[in-house]
Amino acid sequence: MSCRPIANVDMPDPWVYSWNGIFYLTFTLGNRIEIWASNNIEDFNQPQKSLVWKPDGSGWAPGIWAPELHNINGVWYIYFSGEKPGQGPASHRTLILRSQSQDPMDPSGWQFVGPLQGVPDHWAIDATVFFIRNNLYCCYSGWPVGDNSDTEQDLFLVQLASPEQAMPETLVTISKPTYKWERPDGGKRGINEGPSYVEFNNVRGIVYSAHGSWTCDYKLGLLLLTGENPLDPKSWTKRDSPLLSSDRSKGGPYGPGHASFVPTNDGRVMCMFHCTFNVDDGWDNRKARVMCLDAKDFSPSASCCCCATGETPGDRPGGFLGKIINAIKK
Repeated sequence: MSCRPIANVDMPDPWVYSWNGIFYLTFTLGNRIEIWASNNIEDFNQPQKSLVWKPDGSGWAPGIWAPELHNINGVWYIYFSGEKPGQGPASHRTLILRSQSQDPMDPSGWQFVGPLQGVPDHWAIDATVFFIRNNLYCCYSGWPVGDNSDTEQDLFLVQLASPEQAMPETLVTISKPTYKWERPDGGKRGINEGPSYVEFNNVRGIVYSAHGSWTCDYKLGLLLLTGENPLDPKSWTKRDSPLLSSDRSKGGPYGPGHASFVPTNDGRVMCMFHCTFNVDDGWDNRKARVMCLDAKDFSPSASCCCCATGETPGDRPGGFLGKIINAIKK
């Protein structure tokens, strides 16, 4: 893959979902949720666009982050976080949209469901959902329950009784930011956020974002599912080195984070994430990019991949794009 920006607009928290040969893209726009569609995962310069929801009249305010599009048993859902009017970012909770249409681009089909039920009424962002052995789970980033200090974000996992209802008795913490590379501000804060489940070629796990999203040291970490019961924290093994990061000595882009994945038919996975052009861009200039990763990149002993090269062993920029796109469409 080229690892070039897929469009000349900021796309923080990109989420890509492949369905019937089309790549559907959502990302943080702050005051609304749009879905973009393209038949080329590396080119969203002239996509089809659909504005599917604004918070007007919903009881929730702008401050809409990280929407994710999912098709669950034939029904389209969008999971995202929003804040309560006048209460600011600390009021973020996981919210849901559901569509009555088979076409996710049909704005008339989308309805606001409300907050995900069965989880603590506590700060939560970046929810994602996935199946493991026919059971539906939700993983999200949140403050430790009862802690409002905004100094730590953990990853929580809960089983869902339905796409809109969690089973509260199953809630567990599966990751805390214990490594130095997960902790910004000289280690005073710890951040695990932006979880995304990945399963391909005997790899099963959760890729998450670590460190400060406002820094060039933002990176992707890896939790491998090594046990049988996802609700047992001991079933998850955190790799001691990141999966993907930037290297100042190699130049930009910088601070890869908030990834989503599309498996290919040749045993690899396409990884979409956002990065900045410059070291000190902060939350500005975050463009979405795509690179390919192999199963060996997810090995517990593998070296961290660098987003500055736009390639991994066995891959060169643009070398396999046509093959991958064709394989997904078959």
